[in-house]
Amino acid sequence: MIIAEESGRYGRAGLSVGVSLCLETVGSILVRYGDSPLLREYLDGLLDGRLIGCFGASEPTGGSDLTGLRTVARRVPGGWRVTGEKKYLSLGLVCDFALLLCRIEDDRGDAHGGLGVFAVPASALSIRKRLRKVGTAALDTTWMTIDARVPDEALVGRPGAGLLVATWGLSHERLSIAGQTVGGVAAATGLATAHLHRREQFGRPLLQHQALRLRLADLSARLLSLRFAVYSAAQGIPVTGACGPRETAALKVTATRFAEEAMSECMHLFGGAGYLEDETPLGRMWRDTRLGRIGAGTDEMMWELVASGMTPDFVGYDELVDLG
Repeated sequence: MIIAEESGRYGRAGLSVGVSLCLETVGSILVRYGDSPLLREYLDGLLDGRLIGCFGASEPTGGSDLTGLRTVARRVPGGWRVTGEKKYLSLGLVCDFALLLCRIEDDRGDAHGGLGVFAVPASALSIRKRLRKVGTAALDTTWMTIDARVPDEALVGRPGAGLLVATWGLSHERLSIAGQTVGGVAAATGLATAHLHRREQFGRPLLQHQALRLRLADLSARLLSLRFAVYSAAQGIPVTGACGPRETAALKVTATRFAEEAMSECMHLFGGAGYLEDETPLGRMWRDTRLGRIGAGTDEMMWELVASGMTPDFVGYDELVDLG
């Protein structure tokens, strides 16, 4: 979480998101489910900086809808053959290996085996199209085709447990994204606060204009609350049930929506200069922040996860509500 916050504070989302994908999404999966010599080798290389890993789930047919998954893993002598496409493969151009969510098919092509996550080498990835994004230009995101033959030990976890494995990694990524927003918003509000001190209008510093300093104070208060929530959640991750997919989804959607608002407000406080690429970094930071509401699950998917765990208070309802 410290790495997430501090990398976010640099205001370079392409860097912080890339670090998060490698360390949190891929790293957390391998720590928990990487029980073969091959997967342990990948994890060791990732942790000592020799290897870069990426994670692929989304495809041309859809992002969050896994019923449209077309990448398949089929049994072959000595292991598996993995074929298909992944559209939003960030770090795909620079990775040494990729963890890919696939449908497991039997010899007849029936997907009765459920889903699985497989580690494939970078040599099995071919560029179909390099994708140009609105922001985070430093982070390569590529539409790629896959054709790999991998040994049995490339299967992460057990056959059919792919969704469980993916959810574990994505939960860590989502919490990391929340941590990155803490650092990013802290950087933006720090720049905006300095600007209100330095910039004079109507004969006095902008900070002395109540409407401006109270807008910034509101952002700072909400940032303080978010920071406490994020670090509490990080402490709860190792405790079973203390911080699961629902909780990390709630934090991620709350944090990224707040971050988009905060970046816009801080850019606004710079006036016209905030909209100029060569005078302040606020425009870039605002643009990059928008990715947070899409990557690792859209707002709507996060809300669905939260909604799935809402508990009705029927006892209280019966005691306190009388609709006649």
